[in-house]
Formats: sequence, structure tokens, C-alpha cells
Amino acid sequence: MKIIIFAGGSGKRFWPSSRKNAPKQFLNVTGDKPLVRVAFERLLTGFESKDIFLSTGRKFEREVKQILPEIPEGNFILEPDMRDTGPAVTLAVSFVHAKFPKEVIGIIWTDHLIKDIPTFIANLKEAEKLVKETNRMIFIVAPARFASVHHGYIQFGTVYKDLFQSNIKCLAFKQFEEKPSQEVADQYFASGTYGWNLGYWFFYGENYLKKVSKTNNEIYSVCQDVVNSNFSEESKEKFSNLEKIAADYIFAEKVFPTEALVLLTEMGWSDVGEWIALKEALASSPKDNVIKGNVYDMGSKDSIIHNYEDDKLIATIGLKGFVVVNTKDVVAIFKKEDNAKLKDYLKKFEGTELEKYL
Repeated sequence: MKIIIFAGGSGKRFWPSSRKNAPKQFLNVTGDKPLVRVAFERLLTGFESKDIFLSTGRKFEREVKQILPEIPEGNFILEPDMRDTGPAVTLAVSFVHAKFPKEVIGIIWTDHLIKDIPTFIANLKEAEKLVKETNRMIFIVAPARFASVHHGYIQFGTVYKDLFQSNIKCLAFKQFEEKPSQEVADQYFASGTYGWNLGYWFFYGENYLKKVSKTNNEIYSVCQDVVNSNFSEESKEKFSNLEKIAADYIFAEKVFPTEALVLLTEMGWSDVGEWIALKEALASSPKDNVIKGNVYDMGSKDSIIHNYEDDKLIATIGLKGFVVVNTKDVVAIFKKEDNAKLKDYLKKFEGTELEKYL
């Protein structure tokens, strides 16, 4: 199996720590190593570096090659421009499929925390087996821990195959649902038949590409052109003009129940791609605070407070459900539930004197 790590994006939901020229995947978010390095080392416990590919924006070529010197030169996939995950995934799958048309392909994301790495690896190995046995696409799904409006959901059905493992179940796939409203998320959680979509997808490249050729032929055709022309300037320009759209919309939402299976698993997974997710991953309980740096707090609850300046004190009293982040040039303060608004908020900086803070 060939596995693609995706390390693109600007990480706007993790602003002001994450910036255009230093996005979250290159930051030491959960420890003393960049997220992309953590993701790579996690895979190395079960796979060889020659089978691991890295997809990112071409402007980050130097950074990723310095952070991941073990990855072969030919395994770096440099996106001509950032056009969201739809074009990014399609380009990467096209690239790997052209080299290894008979191989199973898996896609993995960098901005995740996984506590149970052996179970993570076991899921990937099981997904590869199931693709080969059934010719279906495999979605790895985590049980929903609460009714979140920040995750995509996958509805699953009855047991498809007994894997004889206590922490991995192979279930029928019903449908993919993007981020819901709170009312709908409550219904999903109460039903017990929906899990969080992790974005860990496994398939033969041919099956993914056939699906996208039908749902968005322009993205499919341009990505094929980029790969077949060996990243010619003309094809890269076409890629840069593609619409920005998530892979969820051009692929996952279009998969029929007969085309996929679900691996439902508990492996200590958390999304750390935004402040509220990082808080959830690191806090012992929902009411606990997550505090880093020179901070003195009194009476706050359910907040995350990060100070990146040692010679400045952040003093807080009685906050409830807040994000407070201090960097060398920005102090950001907002309610946890407004984390998702950062993308729209930062759009207002573009073309103004505030653009230097992006």
C-alpha cells in the first residue's frame, strides 16, 4: 500500500499561531516536533518510508524536505497552488496511481493526535486487506464522543465482517454527511449510528479517479494533465485556476452504500487543526483549562490560553469557554464556539494593511 500524508493548507482555524508562511503542520502543536513529523513517525511504526508520500504546496518544498529527509525525493507531491482538498487529493491520487496502478492508496492528514498508535496501524493494515478483498473504498471512522458541529459524519450499518478485534469493527457504509447544525448533530449522536469522519480513506486509485471524473470532470482532467505532462507550466496554471472545493463534496458525499465499508475504531483520535479541537484533545475534562506559557489565571473554566512570549504575562479571571492566544505580533481573544468563524474573519484582512498578520 502507498500512503499519502497531506500537509497543505494555511491553518486559518489555528490563527494567530498558524500563518501563511508557517502553517500549523510545521508547528510543534502537541509536543516538541512539527505535526507533519509526528504523522510521518507514526506511519513508520508499520510502513517503510519508500511507501509514504507527502503532498503539500510547492512553496513549502524546502521545509518538508528538511523535516522529512527519509522520504525519497520522488515521493514529494508539490501542489502548484492551494485549491482546497478536492484538487489536492485528486492530484496526489493521480500522481501515485500513475506510478503504482495496482496498489491500494491510503490518505492521511497531519493535524491529528492519535494516542493508540498500534490500533491506528492495525486499522490501516485492515483497510488495505478489505480493499483487496472487496474492491470497495474503506472509511475509518471514530465513535462520536459528543454532538460536534465541527466534524463531518459517516452513517454506518450492521456488521459486514467479523474482524475478531475488540477495538475495530467492519460495518456497512450508509452515507457521508458534512458538518451539521447543532440540532442535527444532537440527532446523530443520539442515534448511535453515526461516527466522525477522520478523512482516512483507502481505495484503488482507479476507483477514486472514476468517481471524481463523474462528479467534477474539470478537476479530474486538469490533475491528469498535470501528472501526464510532468507538471508543465501550462498544466500548473490550469490547476491554479481550479475552483476551491473540498474532497468531501466531490468524492465522499458521492460514494454509494455498495461502494464502501466502514472501519469503526477507538484509537484515541483527536483533530488538533483548530483551537477548540486542541483543547478537547489535551483537557482531562470539558471544564478543564489548557494553559501554555507565562499565564496566571484565576477561576476560568473550559478555556485554552496560550502565551508564546516568555517576557509577557497573560492575566485572566473568570473566563468561560474562551480562546486566548498571544504571539509576538497578535493577541487573539474569542469564544470557543466562534473558532469556525476565523476563516471568514481573516478574509477581511486580505488587501488591507492587516494582511501582514495573515
